[in-house]
Amino acid sequence: MKKVVKILRGIGYLAAFSLILYPLVSNYINQMNSTTIAADYEQKISHLSEEQENAMIKQAQDYNESLIGTGSITDPFSESNENQTEDDVYNNLLKIDDTGMMGYIDIPKLDVVLPVYHGTSEKVLQSGVGHLKNTSLPVGGESCHAVLSGHRGLANAKIFTDLNKMEVGDVFYIKVLHHTFAYQVDQILTVLPSDTDSLQIEKGKDYVTLVTCTPYAVNTHRLLVRGTRIPYEEAQKIDEEVGLHHTIPFNLILLIAGIVALIIIWVSIKLHKRRKEKKHEQNK
Repeated sequence: MKKVVKILRGIGYLAAFSLILYPLVSNYINQMNSTTIAADYEQKISHLSEEQENAMIKQAQDYNESLIGTGSITDPFSESNENQTEDDVYNNLLKIDDTGMMGYIDIPKLDVVLPVYHGTSEKVLQSGVGHLKNTSLPVGGESCHAVLSGHRGLANAKIFTDLNKMEVGDVFYIKVLHHTFAYQVDQILTVLPSDTDSLQIEKGKDYVTLVTCTPYAVNTHRLLVRGTRIPYEEAQKIDEEVGLHHTIPFNLILLIAGIVALIIIWVSIKLHKRRKEKKHEQNK
C-alpha cells in the first residue's frame, strides 16, 4: 500500500511540474518557430533581383489603388471568405512560392513572428495570419488600409491569442520582400462582426488593422487593433524605451514559484516522515 501511495505521489508531482513547465516550453517553441519563419522567408526572397522586387511592389500598389472607394469589406471570419483562394490575380500578388505567404508580421509586445498568407480561409487561419481580400496589401502608401486576421486559442500556435494585451502606443512591423514597414497602435476597438466601418480606407492614411475574435472562446465580437505607419527608426526607439521597462516574464515567475512550492512540499513531507520515525522509535 505504501508503494502505491509513493507512486501516486510521484505521479502527482510530475503532473504538477509538467503544468508549471508547459507555458515556458510552449513559449520557447513559439520563439523557435518565429525564428524559423523569418529565416525561411529571407532565404526565399534572397534570389529576387531589384527589378523583380520593384515590379512586385508596383503591382501590389496598383492593386491597392484599385480598392479606393470600393468599400466591399466583409467580416474576416465569415464563411464567404473560403472561396478567396480561387482568385488567381489576387493570389499572384507578392507571391514568392506556392505556400501563399506574402510576408510576415513581427509583434515585439507579444513576442511573436507570424507568416501572413493570402486570404482568410480556415486553412490559412490554422497556419498563421490571413490577409483579408479587398483590403490593401501591406506594402504601405497613402490611402491604404490592410486588414490582417488571426485566431486565438489554437492548440498548436499562439497566433493572435494575446492580441488583447496590445495597447495604444505599441509598435509592430510588417516585412514584405526586403521592405520593413513599422506601425504604431493608435486605436483599439471591439465591434460586432458585421461592423466593418473601421476597416475602410481613409484618404491619405496608411493603416494596418489586426483582427481577432473576442471575448476569448466566446467569439461574439471582433477585436480591432489599428496601427498607423511611422518611420522605422522611430519605431526602433519606442522598442528600446519599452525594453528598458521590461520585468521578469510571468512564465518565469510562475516556474520559479512552482519549483519553490514543490521544494517546500518535499521538505515538509520529509520532516513529517522523520518526526513519525522518531516518535515511533521513542515508543518502542
